[in-house]
Amino acid sequence: MTQQRGFTLVEVLVTMAIFALLGIGSFTVLDQMSKTKTQSEAAREQLQQMQFGWLMIEQDLRQLVNKPTRPNGTDVVRRYVSNDERVTESDSGVLALVKSGYDNPGLLLPRSELQPVIYRVRDGVLERVSFPYVNDRSDEPVVQPLMNDVEAFSVRFFRDDAAGDQQQLQNQGIRAGWQGSWDTEGDVPKAVEVTINSKAYGEISRQFLTAASTAVSVSDEDSDQ
Repeated sequence: MTQQRGFTLVEVLVTMAIFALLGIGSFTVLDQMSKTKTQSEAAREQLQQMQFGWLMIEQDLRQLVNKPTRPNGTDVVRRYVSNDERVTESDSGVLALVKSGYDNPGLLLPRSELQPVIYRVRDGVLERVSFPYVNDRSDEPVVQPLMNDVEAFSVRFFRDDAAGDQQQLQNQGIRAGWQGSWDTEGDVPKAVEVTINSKAYGEISRQFLTAASTAVSVSDEDSDQ
């Protein structure tokens, strides 16, 4: 009769050990791939958030209007843009302005065609806060989260005649005209610099033109809308 021989215990144990090592290796590879995918998706989402946030800021600044406001309900103020942190509570920095381009065909919607906008930071989130009317804050604002993990938010303004003589300003470079606040009334800055410090990307600064020479001017008669 033909002699039949099976696997020994040692061979079975060795085979099991090999398959266990292959399984552990495969799991490690798959786990690393899963973590890499999760990290890539999180990074892509953060990048999309930042790009969208910069886009919103740029659009709002390009639609900045010379709109008189009544912050205390009575006195008319012609300070059209501000980074005064007394405008609203913020953990770091503020940018406040009034923008056009808020279309309301036939005035059918219960809101103005101008939109007051405030950028602020709350609990590490850069928020865009908007109201339906410029001087009526009785309605609840619309709060739109833009960026997460924001550690700092700051704004500077550029004035054409900051150095007095235009040629001297050009010789000193563009930063000669930058200032940390906008306290004058009746005009708007030529450009606005926004700096955001985030955990993911560190400090990023961008400069936006406001089209100050063509900014829409709104009369005092319309200042309550």
